[in-house]
Amino acid sequence: MSQFDFKKRNLLSGPHLLGSLMILAGVFALISPMLMESGSSLEKTLLVGGGAVVIGLAIVSSYDGTLIYFSENKMKDYTSVFGYKFGEWVELPSIATVTVTSTNYRSTNTSNGISPTLSGEVTDYRVLLYTNSAKPAFSFAYPKRSIAIDAAKRLADGLHVDVVMRLPEE
Repeated sequence: MSQFDFKKRNLLSGPHLLGSLMILAGVFALISPMLMESGSSLEKTLLVGGGAVVIGLAIVSSYDGTLIYFSENKMKDYTSVFGYKFGEWVELPSIATVTVTSTNYRSTNTSNGISPTLSGEVTDYRVLLYTNSAKPAFSFAYPKRSIAIDAAKRLADGLHVDVVMRLPEE
């Protein structure tokens, strides 16, 4: 394994939810002339429906992330749209330790008319990459303990460093 790819993506909130709704609206616009009488031309229907689907797909396919190539000792923070990753390659700093921690916090979601309004206790599992300083050089958040531990082990193997587990017992 010569690379590590961390994707920051949540398909159930914010812009990704809006993108999904646009896809549904576009599909509805495309099939609505078959379901009911419409005064719109076929070209107008295809343009509006197809445009909504394409824009929705662009929104749903977009996300941020970090890509690390171990063999070449380089990394980039990127934004991906339709699978193409935009970002600049930089040299990866010398990592001394990979640490796994957990953070508990109360999540509240302000009503915005798009996302569901939910609140509750949330636990994030973070994989932290430390250089020789006390502040982490990189932080990757995961929703599940097992995924964070697997990512930390992959990073530690690729970077040839040790993993430090700072997690409470389950």
